[in-house]
Amino acid sequence: MSKILIVGDSNGLGEWGTLIPGPACANPDNPEIFRPYNDELYIGLTKIIPVWPGFGYYLDLKGHATVNYSMGGGSNSESLYKVEEALGLAPPFTSPVFYNPDFIIWVVTEPLRCLRPKSWLENSNADRLKDLDKYYIQRDKIVAEATSIDDINSQLVTMCLDNAQKIYNETKVPWIIIEGWGKLPQDLTHYSFIKHVHRNWIDKILGHEIPLISSMSTAELLRHQRPDLLGTTKNKSFTNGSEFIQYFKNRPQTYFKSIVDAYERNIIAMQESVHFPDNSHPDRHMHEALAQELEQYV
Repeated sequence: MSKILIVGDSNGLGEWGTLIPGPACANPDNPEIFRPYNDELYIGLTKIIPVWPGFGYYLDLKGHATVNYSMGGGSNSESLYKVEEALGLAPPFTSPVFYNPDFIIWVVTEPLRCLRPKSWLENSNADRLKDLDKYYIQRDKIVAEATSIDDINSQLVTMCLDNAQKIYNETKVPWIIIEGWGKLPQDLTHYSFIKHVHRNWIDKILGHEIPLISSMSTAELLRHQRPDLLGTTKNKSFTNGSEFIQYFKNRPQTYFKSIVDAYERNIIAMQESVHFPDNSHPDRHMHEALAQELEQYV
């Protein structure tokens, strides 16, 4: 039995859906929800919520003990901060402490999510979240000096890997990394903290390579931070993903337009896949299969 700390974005949390009267979830093949927690508050809610736990639950069923600090919409740097809090390396203002796990599993998301404004500014301890703030300081330098979209993306990946290595140097807790909406470099030999990388998890489910940007909100972050790299301006705003896609469809071909085209193809692929019941997240069966693949490493 292993004690496992899980961090990541919404893909670390499990299957997502909407509750409909019954209650049931958006997955017609598996309409049951895990537990009807205050379900009357969520029936009819148009926004999706987690309805079934992820791979950590299936590892629990195999006799392991997991604690899941993943965050819906979370960034890679926020995941690292959650690890620091959990291990007692940072004051635990936003998460309880889980001092001595045997392994850390990190579901990597889009690197460009690190461009979002500082989180938890409304938190009463915001002025003391120094360990979170250090990631924003590093991020701002990368964004200011980057020469291309790919440059920002790759430097943000390196930033997070370097900081994860620092955490390992202090704790000696090995990491298992799952490539979700983010990819790692092929050569990771200079990082000693990584026990295993589960490559291309989302790619394999979809049957194609994931795009650099997998959400409109992330594209908007890039447009606001470095519009010069996109061929657009900060002032142009979009009310939804369809409007965003349509705008770039009507513009000359650029590298960013090719990213938007890949984003659109990805949205269509998720809508057509039986493994994305909410059109955004892998279902419970994909999480169960992932747990089976990960168990040999924990």
